[in-house]
Amino acid sequence: MQISGIDLSLLIIYLLGTLWIGYYSMKKVSSFSDYSVADRSMPLSLIFATIAATLVGGGATVGRVAFVYDTGIVVFLALLGVVISQLLIGFFVAPRISKMKNIFTIGDIMEFYFGRSGQVISSILAFLFMISIFGVQVLALGRILEPVIGLPFITLTIIGALVTIAYTWAGGMLAVIYTDAMQFILLTVSIATAAIIGVVKMGGMTEVINKVEAFDPEHLVLFGGPWTVGMFISAFLSFLLGEALAPHYIQRYAASKTANISKWGTVYFALMYIFLTIVIMVIGLIGLVVFPGMNGDVIFVTFAQEYLPMGIIGLLFGGLLAAVMSTGSSILNTAAVIFTRDIYGKYINKSAPDNVLLKWTKYTTLIVGFGGVIVSLWIPSVMGLMLYVFQLWAPSILPPMAIAILWGGHSERKVSPYAGPPAIIAGLLITILWLNVLEEPFGIPAIVVGIVTNLVVFGITHIMTKNKIPPHTLEKTDELNLKID
Repeated sequence: MQISGIDLSLLIIYLLGTLWIGYYSMKKVSSFSDYSVADRSMPLSLIFATIAATLVGGGATVGRVAFVYDTGIVVFLALLGVVISQLLIGFFVAPRISKMKNIFTIGDIMEFYFGRSGQVISSILAFLFMISIFGVQVLALGRILEPVIGLPFITLTIIGALVTIAYTWAGGMLAVIYTDAMQFILLTVSIATAAIIGVVKMGGMTEVINKVEAFDPEHLVLFGGPWTVGMFISAFLSFLLGEALAPHYIQRYAASKTANISKWGTVYFALMYIFLTIVIMVIGLIGLVVFPGMNGDVIFVTFAQEYLPMGIIGLLFGGLLAAVMSTGSSILNTAAVIFTRDIYGKYINKSAPDNVLLKWTKYTTLIVGFGGVIVSLWIPSVMGLMLYVFQLWAPSILPPMAIAILWGGHSERKVSPYAGPPAIIAGLLITILWLNVLEEPFGIPAIVVGIVTNLVVFGITHIMTKNKIPPHTLEKTDELNLKID
């Protein structure tokens, strides 16, 4: 069932609006700093909006509705991991990163603490992580548009990706943040409106709960139900750590005008995420009652088409596209900046001037964009791809980076520069082995085994090498000045 002409017109207006913002931002971009960190000038309102719009993407909308539809409200407890993670980052980590004046990417942070080997390993892994997560967003774009327009899934996936690639390529971080502000408002209003209309049509929230209980009581079990303890721990840790300090958030903390803006923008989002999670759960439960036996990834769009009035359908689909495109554009820009700053600028063309870095960042935006489309067509599940990638991020780069940032002052290095690389490699390899080869024996989640391995290797290496300081790490210390609020 395709949507009405009015709703389709609203979607087209939204897509044209994002392209116009890209064109408008392009005229303001004159340097690599503009394109990568918006010249470090973003106020609280825009930082809050861009963090929220980035974190609430295809996985957090289409994917999470499917998660509730397939599993039940136990998902809510697992998703509290996102809230806890963002609160901790907002109070303790984001302000420290914001005060590091010369930070553009995760590679800059890892080079300061762990030298060139830490920088190159983390940059390559972060680059691949970004391509995979962009694939999640592209896949969600196709799932949203497929029942709306009626064209083949692959065709719509490519069309949605091209629009996202176009405005990101044109305006870089400036375009990403400006569109995030518009997309956040549209997303919040549309999803909340859809949930309220759905509950009213069902006869109230009590009636929704009664019908779910009659259909499948396990969907209302807050802890347990279809999940074993091991499954819950794995999901909770994936949401707690899977996107924590991911490369695209590092870029946002660096784009903030002050450290306090990074702090409160992140904290405010954490509180807002509780509301959003409840709204998503309501839609998933309604879908379970009204559309039993369907593919979870299409429940959200089916709910909109079958359950919402004309005009509101266009609003919701615009919100869903906003959620996916805002996250996709953020990831796309971050991946391009990582390649240009950490790989091209440090190993291919060390003397590249600013205009060359800007040019190569735009080239890479196109390459990563099409790479993400290929990834999205390879793995068919939005939530499956997202959770898999999260399980690889948390046991690899996250533990060494978090320890290094939190241990000591803003520009103080207390960790051994040799401790990061072996911990990253060990954690990543053990996680893949435990998950894909051994298939999580004894019910122990792979993410737990990977994190423990990472920390053990990190601790042993630190103790053995804490008095050895490579010369190039000392040079990096001099480059890392602080911003003053």
